[in-house]
Amino acid sequence: MNSNSDQPDPQSDPKPNVLAPIIEEAKAEKPKKRALGELFSRAFEIYRDNPIMIVPSLIPIASLVLGMVIFAGYVGMIAVFGEGGFIAPFVLAGLFLFVILMIVLFLLAEGVTIEMIREASSGNKADLSYAWKVTKEKMEPLVLSSLLAGIIVAFGYVLFFIPGLILSFAFYFVAQTVMIDGKSGVEALKASYRFVEANLSDALIVVLVSMAIGAVLPTIPFIGALASLLSLPYIYGLATLLYLDYKDGQEEKEEQLKKPKIAVEVF
Repeated sequence: MNSNSDQPDPQSDPKPNVLAPIIEEAKAEKPKKRALGELFSRAFEIYRDNPIMIVPSLIPIASLVLGMVIFAGYVGMIAVFGEGGFIAPFVLAGLFLFVILMIVLFLLAEGVTIEMIREASSGNKADLSYAWKVTKEKMEPLVLSSLLAGIIVAFGYVLFFIPGLILSFAFYFVAQTVMIDGKSGVEALKASYRFVEANLSDALIVVLVSMAIGAVLPTIPFIGALASLLSLPYIYGLATLLYLDYKDGQEEKEEQLKKPKIAVEVF
């Protein structure tokens, strides 16, 4: 007679299977996040190792300088020929189109830089041509989502200053939601809001530091404008690394909350 016949089969014990969802939920409650100090250092390291990231930001700046030269030429023509009534409408129309072009160029520069940072954060070298290819495919949602956010924020500032300030903060990561998660339009705005809400303190620090950099550097005598330009990839890097680090844990937690709870009965 087999002496082991009365012993329970370990593989038939249901307890591990019953407790497995609880264990997985406990693991997902605290996603691993990079410390803010490490994030600031990592953004600098990526920029230092990939100085080509400054190139996208140079394009709209060069276009701005060229546009100012052309505009000065038009003003000179009006002064010389005295035909302001004829030339002025064309100047105003050209100026409006130029402003729209500059906004689009700055948004595209941000999109290309975000893609380069995403690539570099995974250990690869930032590739300008590949980043442009990816951004070109997402050009429409990137521009439209950013413009939509800008219009809403502008209304917030016009009506009441505080709502505009809050909306600026809530929509700060719209470009990241488009470039990294493929969101578009209202969904991109909602995703940025949810991300800020879920990571309020860390997002606030990153935004405030970025705003401080953008406000202080231009005031430096002689090199302020250049320093401000050179800081753009670093500012984009801070927001992008924060989004990359924290969004995965946030998505896992949201998925866990959607799953039905499993009741465990103890006899």
